[in-house]
Amino acid sequence: MLGLSQLSFDFSALPKWVPFISVRESTPDAPPELVPEAEMTRDEALEIQAKGWLEQLGLTGMMKVLTVEWNSRLRSTAGYARHPKWAIELNPRLREFDGQVERTLKHELAHLIAYHRSGRRRIEPHGVEWRQACADLGIPDERACHTLPLPRKTVTRSLAYVCPGCQSVVKRVRKFRRPTACSACCNMHSGGKFDSRFKLRLVQPS
Repeated sequence: MLGLSQLSFDFSALPKWVPFISVRESTPDAPPELVPEAEMTRDEALEIQAKGWLEQLGLTGMMKVLTVEWNSRLRSTAGYARHPKWAIELNPRLREFDGQVERTLKHELAHLIAYHRSGRRRIEPHGVEWRQACADLGIPDERACHTLPLPRKTVTRSLAYVCPGCQSVVKRVRKFRRPTACSACCNMHSGGKFDSRFKLRLVQPS
């Protein structure tokens, strides 16, 4: 069974705040690069379907901005959500697996809903907010990682960060671009807010 991340995030368009990554979460896949429009195909039928789910949840304002596209550059990643753009990208190979297009679409949409509901509050990508959004979309048993037989992408995580509080270690392919703290410690001691006492420190530079 493959332990591949179903979702990657691109926070380059975010304002000053950015949800920090739990030190207990790995990131097998690096975020896919932005690709030319020629390699992106918009799917209006899936957009209508997803907007229907948003309407049922009372998120009518988000219906106006949501887009769903097929990204031919995706390989090991099943789907990708861009927040706050409200853009979802899907791997075209999902069509080969029964029921996975709708399942992955809901998985990605749940991420967007979770971040929308949290506002400026920091949350974990697959934390309680995401799980609640999955339940609201009818997939309460959704997993953070997919098990589809997609090509495995091997990455070397040569960087190591440690939390000065709980001493948990997170391995990274790239350095954090912004100050990042241990979510477990921040949730326990700071009400989920960023706390510099638990800022992750690089201990194994490349």
